[in-house]
Amino acid sequence: MIKKEYKIVQDPVCGYKKLDPIPSEDEIRDFYQKEYYDLIQKGGRFPESRRLMGGGQVADRELEWLHATLYADILAILNDEQCGKKIFDVGCGTGELIHYLSENGFKASGIEPSANAVKIARSRGLEVHDMPLEEFVSSRQPKGDDFFDVVLLMNVLEHLRKPSELIDQIKALLVPGGLVFIRVPNDFSELQLAAQKRLNISPWWVTVPDHIFYFNFDSLFAFLKRVGFEIVYSQGDFPMEIFLLMGKDYINNPEVGHTCHQERISFEMSVSGELRRRIYQSLGAQGIGRTCLVVGRLINR
Repeated sequence: MIKKEYKIVQDPVCGYKKLDPIPSEDEIRDFYQKEYYDLIQKGGRFPESRRLMGGGQVADRELEWLHATLYADILAILNDEQCGKKIFDVGCGTGELIHYLSENGFKASGIEPSANAVKIARSRGLEVHDMPLEEFVSSRQPKGDDFFDVVLLMNVLEHLRKPSELIDQIKALLVPGGLVFIRVPNDFSELQLAAQKRLNISPWWVTVPDHIFYFNFDSLFAFLKRVGFEIVYSQGDFPMEIFLLMGKDYINNPEVGHTCHQERISFEMSVSGELRRRIYQSLGAQGIGRTCLVVGRLINR
């Protein structure tokens, strides 16, 4: 267990928040090796992964929901933007998303640090690399067809010690005008702060040491513009904090959390994708939603 004390500080330029001090590489490596998997299993981290890992009807239902919502949204945006077909997913896990995109006409591959996840992805015939991204970029020296039209960063940026360095590596992989899809938690939002006040608890979304950077829509926009991208699309998603404000304390009660998640699924599966995206674009414009999904177009290497 991490004993070190951290505080939250705000970047004066982009406005995102981050841990101070930044955890060392050894601290982070030790955490992932000794604690992260157990926390996922107990529901303390990445609930989507825990539900998928459980197998059976729960995993099937979760995957059906992801296909109908997040994955369908990404596909719709890709089609609307009329980008190329070559996609690279950084931190692709077991490859569910690249498999979905491959089934829908894209040439999708990925990279993943977890050896177990890579093994599962490859067993499904997916192209997934198991080396550090920096090494992958250096080994390719991309030219012509070696570039990617789109790079995906789904819940990755918040975990990194140096997000700007990752973006530099991604820019080296993108075609001119290529797209980056970034999904991060929408943290320190007005709804979160209202729910925190109502429950009178510490900010549960601060998770040390794995979540190092804390973005919202404004700070993610500012960050992307600063590193050479223009914003072409953004949306929020279901504002889970509404449940807390209605008295459903899923923070301290896992059973309540399960019920809230199922209610969210019921709503999202009962409306058309086009209507849901319109709703979530509107919410995102107000800084509302549990996560931010933002698409940037490369304009400056």
